[in-house]
Amino acid sequence: MKLAAIDIGSNAVRLQIVRVNENPNDKDIFKKVEFVRVPIRLGDDAFKKQWISKSKRKIFKQAMQAFKLMLEAFEVDHYMACATSAMREAENGQKIAEKIYDKCGLKINIISGVRESEIILRSIKEYFKPNTNYLTIDVGGGSTELAVIKNGKTINSASFNIGTVRMVDGAVNEKTWATIESWVKHKTDEIPDLEAVVTSGTINKISVMLNPANPEYFTREQLKDFHRKVSKMSIIERMDNLKLNPDRADIIDVSADIYLRILNWCNIEKIHAPNAGLKDGILLELYDKFC
Repeated sequence: MKLAAIDIGSNAVRLQIVRVNENPNDKDIFKKVEFVRVPIRLGDDAFKKQWISKSKRKIFKQAMQAFKLMLEAFEVDHYMACATSAMREAENGQKIAEKIYDKCGLKINIISGVRESEIILRSIKEYFKPNTNYLTIDVGGGSTELAVIKNGKTINSASFNIGTVRMVDGAVNEKTWATIESWVKHKTDEIPDLEAVVTSGTINKISVMLNPANPEYFTREQLKDFHRKVSKMSIIERMDNLKLNPDRADIIDVSADIYLRILNWCNIEKIHAPNAGLKDGILLELYDKFC
């Protein structure tokens, strides 16, 4: 059986196709078949104007048509497409989703921040160890999802309108920063020995650069050093020295900054980066439903 996840984010849209592993002795549930990422950056329009422009709509529709053809070419059995903060904030987001369904039959679910957090948590659920407390952090282009995990159970979760594209566009106000800071400090104040589990494509990229031998783990101090260094580089230098694509190079310092602020507020030093996120949670939900 083949499954596919489409993640329509504020910075990029992604398609991941996997085959369900039928070997009972293999620990991996999925075998990756194909992955495509298109850096459309819908958030540029959505966060500034609350409207996705004609030029962005054209590229987005072309990407979705291409994804639909790939689903057919790879004979995918089941798929789920989820759109996050850019599409849910754009006044014409729902209309765009309906037009794409009419044109090529691809159904897009515009999900809430709460639902987004739920799917992300599904992607890292098996990662939590017993008797260990975690703060999960997912910084996307338009929103940041947080959850406090105590003894394997989610005791608090929230979504905030803070993200990398939103920051670059100057669309985050001080009140929002004050709200997220207050939430983090209040919800983690009496949780002992907190560790962080971080997700998102950018932090996964950072973790590989920080610790190539063991990219699933790094420290707050390593992230601080990285942020200091990368903040001094131009976008061209980041592309050349760090081998980054342009759409990653201009937000990587902002991403590190958001993660650091949150980690500093609750004084977390140990950070786990299990290379998971929304698309992985989507695939696991499909697996639970159909397999």
